Amino acid sequence: MILLTGAAGKTGVNILKALALRNAKVKCLVRSNSQAEKVKSIGCSEVVFGDLNDQNSLAKAVQGVESIYFIAPNMYLNELETAKQIIRLAKETQVRRFVYHSVLHPHAEAMPHHWQKMRVEETLFTSGLDFTILQPCAYMQNVLGSWKNILNGVYEVPYDLTARISMVDLQDVAEAAAKVLCESTHSHAIYELAGPASPTQLEVAKQISTAINKPVSARQQSLEEWKKKVTGVGMPEVQIELLIKMFKYYDQFGLIGNSNVLEFLLGRKPVTFADFLKRIPDTGEDQ
Repeated sequence: MILLTGAAGKTGVNILKALALRNAKVKCLVRSNSQAEKVKSIGCSEVVFGDLNDQNSLAKAVQGVESIYFIAPNMYLNELETAKQIIRLAKETQVRRFVYHSVLHPHAEAMPHHWQKMRVEETLFTSGLDFTILQPCAYMQNVLGSWKNILNGVYEVPYDLTARISMVDLQDVAEAAAKVLCESTHSHAIYELAGPASPTQLEVAKQISTAINKPVSARQQSLEEWKKKVTGVGMPEVQIELLIKMFKYYDQFGLIGNSNVLEFLLGRKPVTFADFLKRIPDTGEDQ
């Protein structure tokens, strides 16, 4: 049995689908009945209700599992402390394997939420557990969040349009995650998961334009404009400040990975952004 945290989220759902294709038994940690129904419809074997901030929930979740796949919510401020709790419980219950969903370049201290994941990795190094760490870059699926604006001809980002950002298909990430969970040859491995290109944002807009057969221009949104927008929809101030630091890092350095490791894991070439876009209908939903 595999425990999957964050099972009802975007990443968790895709990993659950990939595990279902391997007929793996998965226990899903969820917070609500609606989430439970969602994961059951995909292939979840057992549901456990709880919260990552609740130690009793975590203790119940790890019972009877052989492996854990730990995904923390985006910009999760308690990720390190929660990870320490799950790692401790994994040791106490003799969990066989621990797979951690980290991030590309967690060593970048200028991005505190990346840096926190590096600290989780460090905790795994000294835990004595059999671990695997996956370090995915930005998902190609992220562009779907602004698909309505894109269809209106504008691809907008709050950082330099010449910044090169590696992208990866989330379905490729999920396939790699299922592989390392279901095979025994990935002990103490750290795998960078990046797609085959690191386009500028101008190049992203150009590829989208080609895919949807209408002009799409890239526009750099000011940080002030972006902050006003996300504040208006209720994003917490602390998360806003973390993201602003990330955008400033992108301005200077981008975020570039290499696709060789992902190709090795998949046994094929990773999906290109152009091929990903072919899956997207006008609704902006990934198929």
